[in-house]
Amino acid sequence: MNQLPKTGSGALLKQLSPHIPDDLINSLFAHKSGPGRRRVFSAAQLFRVSLLALLTPVHSFNLLVELLPENRSWRAFARLRNRYRVPDVRMLHEFRARLDLTQLRAVNQYLLQPLLEGTARFPKTVALIDSTDLPAATNAYKKTPMAHTPLSGHGLAAGAVKMATAVTM
Repeated sequence: MNQLPKTGSGALLKQLSPHIPDDLINSLFAHKSGPGRRRVFSAAQLFRVSLLALLTPVHSFNLLVELLPENRSWRAFARLRNRYRVPDVRMLHEFRARLDLTQLRAVNQYLLQPLLEGTARFPKTVALIDSTDLPAATNAYKKTPMAHTPLSGHGLAAGAVKMATAVTM
């Protein structure tokens, strides 16, 4: 049923790698050249290394940079040729700070283009929501007062209810 390999595996990274538009990323995130140090890594390489933090069990740049030299499949996905020449944490944080919402939307639109073209023949539309579209689950949205909770007769809530009724009487 599940057609994708496990998260962080070399097989998954090999399957996803051809879909990342390196030329588009390099053109969108091109850094202005000028006097000073030249860039060791392209924008596409830094973008791919940043994606590794999402696609692998490593979720911090610090640990990712530490483990990157040991994992050949991760380096192949990020198109890093040298085992010991990998971006450091500062480079990744600076690249992430340069990411602009309009540039990320352009990459997203490029990736979604084949999917959206395939759905043109369907008469109905579908909307996908994520957690940012939903209201937070807080007590402010609850309509029942505290005395009517299911736990009002048990444990700590019972003492609080008895105290509330004693004070009001």
